[in-house]
This record gives sequence, C-alpha cells and structure tokens, in this order.
Amino acid sequence: MKKSLDILVIDDDEVDRMNVQHLLDKEGLKAKVHEAADYFSGKEKIKSHKFDCVLIDYKLPDATGLEILENLKQADRYNVPMILLTGMGGEQLVAEVMKKGAADYLSKNGLNGKHLVKSIKNAIQVGSFEQKVRAAEYALAESEKSYRTIVETVSDVIFRLGLDQKIEFINPAIRFFGYEPQDLVGQSIDTFIDLDPNDQEIISKIATREVGPMSTCNLEVNLKFARESVLGEKAKPIPVLLDAFGLWDVSQEQVFRNHVEKNFQGTLCIARNIMEIKAVEKELLMTQNRLMDAVENLKKLSTMDGLTEIANRRYFDEYSDKEWKRAQRDQNPFSVVMIDLDSFKSYNDTYGHQQGDVCLKKVADVLKGAMKRPADLAARYGGEEFVLILPDTDAEGALNLAKKLRKDVEGLKLEHINNVGEKWVTVSLGVATDVVKKGNSFADLLSKADKALYQAKESGRNQVSLFKEG
Repeated sequence: MKKSLDILVIDDDEVDRMNVQHLLDKEGLKAKVHEAADYFSGKEKIKSHKFDCVLIDYKLPDATGLEILENLKQADRYNVPMILLTGMGGEQLVAEVMKKGAADYLSKNGLNGKHLVKSIKNAIQVGSFEQKVRAAEYALAESEKSYRTIVETVSDVIFRLGLDQKIEFINPAIRFFGYEPQDLVGQSIDTFIDLDPNDQEIISKIATREVGPMSTCNLEVNLKFARESVLGEKAKPIPVLLDAFGLWDVSQEQVFRNHVEKNFQGTLCIARNIMEIKAVEKELLMTQNRLMDAVENLKKLSTMDGLTEIANRRYFDEYSDKEWKRAQRDQNPFSVVMIDLDSFKSYNDTYGHQQGDVCLKKVADVLKGAMKRPADLAARYGGEEFVLILPDTDAEGALNLAKKLRKDVEGLKLEHINNVGEKWVTVSLGVATDVVKKGNSFADLLSKADKALYQAKESGRNQVSLFKEG
C-alpha cells in the first residue's frame, strides 16, 4: 500500500467531511482527503484524478440512492474502490450496495476510526487484487494471440521436383537445416530427406504424379541436418509432415472437354516442421496453465479475508445469494449460524491488538475445520463476528454443530482473564433455520440468526441460542 493515500469524500455535510480526515489522522493513516459537496463535483473529480478510495454519502443534494454508486462506477476509468456512507438502511440495503459494486458499507452514526481505516485498507487491497486479475487475464489473451501468430507463420520447406526426380527449386526455409537453396538444386531428395534409396514406395509417394484425393498427404518423413552440431555430434533428423501433388500443364477437366493430351511437369512438395509446431504448442499450453493458475490464485485472494484466511464479507454475499437461489429451487432447509467472540474489546485492551489478531485467526481455524461438506462456508462477517452458511441443514443439525463449535473454541484454552464469567476466550452463537420457499428472503434468515445471537449474549454469553418464532 502507498505511504500516503488520496481519498475523496463526497458528502454535503462539511462536518462529516472534516470528521473523516480527523478519524484517519487519529488512527495514524497518512492520507490526503479531497472533498466534494455534491454528486456532480464528485464525478468531475473522479474523472480528472486517480484516487485510492472514494467515500460516498448515500444521500446527496443532486442525487440519491444506489444510482449514485452506479453512475460514479461508469464515470470511473481507474476502477477505484468505493465505500458507501449512510445513516439509514439494513441488511437489504447492504446486499444491494454490494451488488452495485461497492467495496464496503459503513454507517455514519458513530463512525469508528478503526473500522473506517480497516474498511479503506481492505477496499484498496481487494481493488489491487482485482486489477492484478484483469492484468493477468489480459496477458493471457495477448499470449494466446502472440503464440497463435507464431504457429500460423511457421516456415514450411517448399520444393519442386523435375521429371528426373531431382530438385528444381527449394525455398529459403531449408536454411534452418543448414543448406543453401542453390546448393540443393539438381540434387536428389535423399540429400536432405532421410531415406533408404531402396525404399521406392516412399520415394514414389514424394515424387508423385497424382493430384486431388490420390495425392500424398501428411506423409511423415525426417529431414537431415547438413552439418554437425557445435559439440561435434551428428544432429538428429527432424520429423516433418509432407504433402505432395503432381503438376500438369492442363487440368483433367480440359483433357475431358477438349480431348487434349496433358504433360507431366514435375511434383510440388510442402514439408511442415511438426517438431517446431509441437514445441510452440507445448510452450503455449504451459504459458496458458501458468497464467490461468495466477488468475485463479488472485481471484481466491480477492475473496479471502487477509487476516483469518477464510471467506471475506464480499464472497459471503455472493455465495449466500447463489446458495439461497439453489435452496429455493429445491425447497431444502437452510441454516445460518452467527458467531461473536465474547468481551473481545476487553481482550484487545488487555492483550493488545496483535494478540487479538492471533486469537481471531485461531478461532477462524476452528470454524474452517468444521466445514466438512463442499457447500458449507465459514466467513468473517466483520470485526470479531463470523457467520456460517449451512445449506441442506435442518435446525437440529445446525444446533449440534454450533454446540460443538462452542466447546471447541473454549477448548483452545486461550487465556482471557477479563472475560465475563470465564477465564478463557469463548464465543456466543445464534442459529436460525428456514425451509426455503419462493418469496423467502435470505436477509430475513440472517436477521433471525442475529437476533438469536443477541439472545445468547443477553443470557450470559458462551452459549448457543436457536431462533424461535413468537
């Protein structure tokens, strides 16, 4: 990340704009905050300047709602990450914001400096990963074009044989094998083609008189090198595919129609170096595989939380939408588990943020290890909060898993002397299950899991609560 960031704040409230600079300075993030009071002036600044991140108020004097984000994305030629700021909305708005391409969504009410800095850093990191993915995909396309040009323009050896089966003409491509074209004129083909002089069948196929379907096609022969290698060793012959057809002074059609005689003029042969083609194709394939691996790795990084190495919030939103639609189609049960570390603020205050990051990673490892089925997903939802998506899982199955996870986290025996009621790091878990039908909302199920989590917290922490209607 750059030593100093350029950040644009588009907000009609001057106090809110100044507050962003104040919060960033307080957290020690070196950044120059540029300001715009309305949508139009913000759009003009985005067009003329490359920012590292843009913070946008959800409601501006000359525009409002999600169209602000969508229109700014269209005007932005640098693909700058954008974070929406608002004092209203809920889970449904968050989902819509992410679909429109926002990097994150923050509430202006009681905006926290640490959360703001973390959101900006994450947005810039994801933007950087996405740029690398686009660059890798562009490099892959350019590589394919380059190698395709090489394959299509490989020089073929073209030669013509006379009536005596001696060479009358051969093109400069023969120089690759160490011969000068003029030196081969008048020579027999066994001068540069590896042939047994007694193999008349092969020789007649090369010096054929046939045309059309009866001519020689894809005959594999070996071309010899004219000189020894620099090591004094005899170079191995190179395999080629050879096509040959007879040359006549008139066509067979003219013979039929005009009853004229036709006279044989010789044979035209074209030898394609299949070894060179194979080498180029192999190199192309290897390059494609390397670039495809790079693209896949970068895509994985852009969907992974940098600290805990499990899915990030962006991927959670995309994945939950896809799995929810699948569950609606099949009308299967669908469970969500919300998880929150108990008294984590006091943990950070006691042991420091660095140790707090270690703690989050260890808890995430426990969650990731519990995801046994391909469709199950553990993601970091934000701060010390995690979420599990469990498709095709009923309430009993989700509740049992949540109870096991509570015990497993407590079993880590991570000291937390200021935890309420415990001396170890513990978690509270909220479980919600729905049999998905058409018209049901994933946001509602997520909200139910969040309410269950709140109930677990209110009931004393370090426990599991299942959401029940009524």
